Amino acid sequence: MHISHSIPVFIIVAGLALSGCSSSQTTQSSDNTAVTDSPASHEEHALHNLHQLTPDLWSAGEPVGEPAYAELAALGIKTVISVDGVAPNKQLAQRYGIEVVHIPTTYDGITEEQSRALAHAMATMPRPIFVNCHHGKHRGPAALCVGAIGSGDISNAQALEFMTIAKTSPKYKGLWKAAETARPLSEAELHDNSIVLVEAAVIEDFVEGMAELSRLSDLLNDCADNGFRAPENHPDLAPISLAGQIHNLFRDMEDDRETIEHGPEFRNLLITSRDLASKLEKQIEHDDIDGALDSLQLLMESCSDCHNQFGRNG
Repeated sequence: MHISHSIPVFIIVAGLALSGCSSSQTTQSSDNTAVTDSPASHEEHALHNLHQLTPDLWSAGEPVGEPAYAELAALGIKTVISVDGVAPNKQLAQRYGIEVVHIPTTYDGITEEQSRALAHAMATMPRPIFVNCHHGKHRGPAALCVGAIGSGDISNAQALEFMTIAKTSPKYKGLWKAAETARPLSEAELHDNSIVLVEAAVIEDFVEGMAELSRLSDLLNDCADNGFRAPENHPDLAPISLAGQIHNLFRDMEDDRETIEHGPEFRNLLITSRDLASKLEKQIEHDDIDGALDSLQLLMESCSDCHNQFGRNG
């Protein structure tokens, strides 16, 4: 999987036309770096929240289905890196000559190990490179920036400007901190062969995932009691990150072997909880406190119904 190439010189782009896509709006940054905003009409295309950081580094939401991978190929993408819980679609990617990497991150931030892996991927995988999370607004742009800082493509200031354009919520403080504190790596660090890139990372098993859901729910309830703000005894909590992680865990479990073994009724309950967690995350982001309280109550009731029918571990 490791295909080495030299890190290209940063190119200043004044405008861009995409083959196979509608034209993008390129925003000139304060230091003349091209930061491409998604076109207003792009929702009709398969890739949502598409942004270009440099001529060969992109981010967007999860590419779903063949139209999305065809659009990636039209952009010239050679490597897809998913930082979502869901790995890239290897079969579709191979059909279009695209390599895949899976480095799942959380809404809390990006670890030092993940930062090195992202920078290593930027330095060793074929370009252009595309990084995705689920919606393409938060984890994906942050991870792309952290990797690009590490590989020497951009500065921290450029990263923060890009995340602003990508509409990464300021409430995800850990993601912003990761971009603020990321550092360029040396050539030896970038090409460290002990860093292993995988096509599909092993996610927590089902029982561990359920235990983590319980822990996150308890923390989120503490925040809800304080108007969805961090409680005084736990000032480091970010309610929106907790809701995002709960949503992501439910998505990870959707197609888990144990979910399938429990049958369609169990999976339907899990999907209901997933959708409530997604709604809750959006309500917290938009300061809809009453709506968030209602969604949290419904989420707790959904989880309780599932536990009553299927037991504490599903």
